[in-house]
Amino acid sequence: MTTRIARVMDGPNGGFGLEYDNTCGRKNTMRLESLTYERAIREAKTFLGINADNCDEDNIVWDIE
Repeated sequence: MTTRIARVMDGPNGGFGLEYDNTCGRKNTMRLESLTYERAIREAKTFLGINADNCDEDNIVWDIE
């Protein structure tokens, strides 16, 4: 089973950012609109298509840090 890692990081001005692996082994980053860490995690999971079992539609397990 394949596992990928996504990291929610502190961003500028009190926001959050997301860094995640793509399918080519590179890191992608994006800014999240959430104001709390918990909402940032939910936004990241929604963006990446991660379900309650921490898997995406391709059955890849995600570890969000």
